[in-house]
Amino acid sequence: MTSEASNDLETIRSAVLGIHDHWRNRRYDRIGEVLVDDVVIAPPGSDDRVRGRDAYVQSYRDYDAAATTLEFSAGEPRIDLVGDTAVALCPFEIAYDVGGTTHRERGHDLLVLSRRADGWKVVWRTMRTTPVGDEGSGTGAPDAPT
Repeated sequence: MTSEASNDLETIRSAVLGIHDHWRNRRYDRIGEVLVDDVVIAPPGSDDRVRGRDAYVQSYRDYDAAATTLEFSAGEPRIDLVGDTAVALCPFEIAYDVGGTTHRERGHDLLVLSRRADGWKVVWRTMRTTPVGDEGSGTGAPDAPT
């Protein structure tokens, strides 16, 4: 691996882990710093698409308004880099409360990033979760940002 590729991988890793950190610390606008203006979210289980930086960032606010995160841990992202495109598989585990019911899930964000003049930016995102244990419905957090 070249030193340039190694630097790119570290930059991407920091960006995707930073998204979680900014969300957990309610620095929502900082999330937007690593997104392109016309970023696309492909919600799991839907053919719909959510477009735009503002909508992406708002999804974190909406989640926090609807659910209380009890526990969250992010695993080490797995990043594949090909030229000016990167795919980051970002595992996580989460426990959250909605309406007095605790849900525990394990999943991952799938982020596609593109090298731009101003650095690596997220251009596309989806996620997948599966319930852990017998708690909750396992249907996923409301508009889960993770």
